[in-house]
Amino acid sequence: MKKICIVGMGNMGKAMMDILNERGGFELIGCEKGEDVNKKMEQVDVVIIAVKPQVFGELAESITIDMSGKLVISIMAGIGIEKIKAALKTDKVLRTLPNLALKVGESLTIWKAAEEISEDEKVLVKEILTNFGKEMEVDDESKISSIGVVSGCGPGFIAYFGEQMAGFLVKHGLSEEEAEKVARQTLIGTGEVVKNNNWNLTDMRKKVSSKGGLTEAGVKVMEAEGLGKVFEKGGEAALKRNEELNK
Repeated sequence: MKKICIVGMGNMGKAMMDILNERGGFELIGCEKGEDVNKKMEQVDVVIIAVKPQVFGELAESITIDMSGKLVISIMAGIGIEKIKAALKTDKVLRTLPNLALKVGESLTIWKAAEEISEDEKVLVKEILTNFGKEMEVDDESKISSIGVVSGCGPGFIAYFGEQMAGFLVKHGLSEEEAEKVARQTLIGTGEVVKNNNWNLTDMRKKVSSKGGLTEAGVKVMEAEGLGKVFEKGGEAALKRNEELNK
């Protein structure tokens, strides 16, 4: 049984720990802030780095054990493979990008392995990641950044749109509790429709947008106001921040 140490027990790290413990097949050790990271990592075969990218430098400086024999899986946004290799003095680095949907087994985890990762190690990685949902290997690390704007940041963007829907309802007389319930269920129901039908998103929008109807009227205004451009600008801002974190 492979031993895994998850370094960073924040929102994502704790969720990964809970899911892997529940599914079984691995021996898990969690490492929280303030605990002896070297003592915990020296016991395991695989290390999952789940800290915020802003504190990775501090973490790397605190690691004194030899990491060269361990498989390092990073879920940090913005920190590239080469930077992790240099900081941890190991070649066996694999960069992944799960999202919050892993909590319900619906993440699409994007990943790219360093050239030094063996095929057997890739099989192990897939075994780990499929516990969180689907996985997809990419051939170029740069794709992780652009995909991350949609896959990684997407839940936050969608939740923000849900906030705006709830705010609209409050302005039209609903209580905050009522508005939140309506907006949440709209997002949940839409997700289930997407999941259980083979429609692409454009087809889905068209099916909801009857000619001359309410949805069509609303979408026309959103297009005229440049909602697509706003999203594009937001995505570019996220990509820029990704580049800053890797410097």
